Amino acid sequence: MTLVTVAVPARAAFLGDTLKPFASVTEMYDSNIFRVRDRAELKSLVGEERLGDFITVASIGTGVRYRLSRQELDLLVRRDFIRYGNYSDQDVDRDEANGAVTLALLDALRVRIDGSYAKTPEARTDYRSAAVNRRREMAAGVSVGYVMTSGLGFEAAYRRLTVDYSLPQYRTSEYYIDRYAGTVSYRISPEARLYATYQRDEREYDQALVLGPTAVNNSNSADSIRVGLDKTFSPRTAVSCYVGYLNRRHKASSARDFSGVIGKVAASYALTAKLGFLLNWERQLYEETYADRIYSVTDTIGAGFAYQFTPKVKGTVFDRLSWKDFRDVPGSGVAPRSDFTQELNAGVEWTPLTRLTVSAGYQYARRSSDDPSFDYSDHVATATVAYRF
Repeated sequence: MTLVTVAVPARAAFLGDTLKPFASVTEMYDSNIFRVRDRAELKSLVGEERLGDFITVASIGTGVRYRLSRQELDLLVRRDFIRYGNYSDQDVDRDEANGAVTLALLDALRVRIDGSYAKTPEARTDYRSAAVNRRREMAAGVSVGYVMTSGLGFEAAYRRLTVDYSLPQYRTSEYYIDRYAGTVSYRISPEARLYATYQRDEREYDQALVLGPTAVNNSNSADSIRVGLDKTFSPRTAVSCYVGYLNRRHKASSARDFSGVIGKVAASYALTAKLGFLLNWERQLYEETYADRIYSVTDTIGAGFAYQFTPKVKGTVFDRLSWKDFRDVPGSGVAPRSDFTQELNAGVEWTPLTRLTVSAGYQYARRSSDDPSFDYSDHVATATVAYRF
């Protein structure tokens, strides 16, 4: 009896508190695999007219969380096996690994070292090709933070991110970023935090961008500032927001410089004990690597509801609208382009057992553009069974 009593808690602590393996299977139907406008466009791209396909995604992985006194170790390793029913040439695996070590050197001083690796198929909304474009990201960074008893805090951080692609036609979009950031924050109360962040990015491209008859080094640097507030009103009601300004300058092509206001708001509000309301708004400036496009201004707004039917069943509905306006090189003569995108998601999740989750979801997405070759509509239905050991 003594052996059993000792072994069971030890195994439970190892699997439940330290090692967290998981597995899931998702069955999916996607009505527009290649995100094309119609069957004619699909025929020209892949030589077939079948827009939709059934997809099976099998996922395995594990998380690791270990604490020793105030020191923490967090790791995650995951692989997804993505298999298509008809378009088997689109079969691909998705890999993800990340980890972080947090060291509490003093009562108020913390050092965090983290790294990540991901190899994923690029979203079909972002490129046109019959082949799969695999995007690989590798990142590593370190941050040092100090919080005074008065609530005043300071943090300095450095991070390097490297991005590359498997298809050769996207090599001009490969880059690495050295990111430096500094943050000053003040804890107004246990539920409210005010902060200001300065960030500098140094972005270097592996290959030159072809602009007409010449090749231009598209490497650049960007400075941005953000002033924000995180406020929790109750366990179910919170607001997180910031407003800032971004200025990006190119080393060899000043005509591609740009700047503007950026911002973000995320709010959750408990209408009742079971019903919650979600609201998001964001404005960002994204660099573009098209030869005649400099950057895009993207405004996004989303709203939805989350409802807890029972302690084991919850449902969500969320609608997201996005306006993307491309800004062009002056005098390039390229046709103006603006995109409108809608993405509606609805789902229900059931947890019949503590470690077992069954979920079903539906997504409708559409994009309309000044360039009609980028128009598409899509329906996706999913069913997932997941188990966490």
